[in-house]
Amino acid sequence: MAFLIRTGAARALASTVIVCLLIGRGLSAQPQPATLEANVKAVFLFNFSKFVSWPALKIGERSPAELRICVTANDGFFASLKNAVQGEEVDGKPLLPIVLDGLDEARTCHILFVGDAQSLDGRAWLSAVRNAQVLTVAEGALTDDTVIAFVRDDNRIRFDINRAAAAQRGLNVSSKLLRLARQVRDQ
Repeated sequence: MAFLIRTGAARALASTVIVCLLIGRGLSAQPQPATLEANVKAVFLFNFSKFVSWPALKIGERSPAELRICVTANDGFFASLKNAVQGEEVDGKPLLPIVLDGLDEARTCHILFVGDAQSLDGRAWLSAVRNAQVLTVAEGALTDDTVIAFVRDDNRIRFDINRAAAAQRGLNVSSKLLRLARQVRDQ
């Protein structure tokens, strides 16, 4: 997938969507669907970082040196994320994959992937970053605390965007990303 990432941000995200469509139609020869799904979601997270901006909250505030993409468990997904972002930069800032140790550390993330937003753990992680300038990503239906949700649509991985949640967190979501979303919720 490295060739997808280096050909331009919009083209890379569109290519990721096409890969998801192919996966859904059974054209992939991958023996482990869970690993393939984790790889696709990891590449989505990488691409989301290109289409969301984190403006400074205060005049004169310094921009962070790196973009932290955090996950809540050190499992197979973290390995996929690490492979997807290794050596990559967005706007000259290296992407740093992080496994979180506790809820307090979550506020240091730029992107936080919590897994199932409806689970007890997912709700706790989302609550820990409520009103923080963190792009929250989860699986399942959008919630008030989730900016982007991965959803299965005809056996494909797609995503929905909660533009109101993004605005509440002070995040700017590119119109290019909004056009690729399956659904955009404004309230």
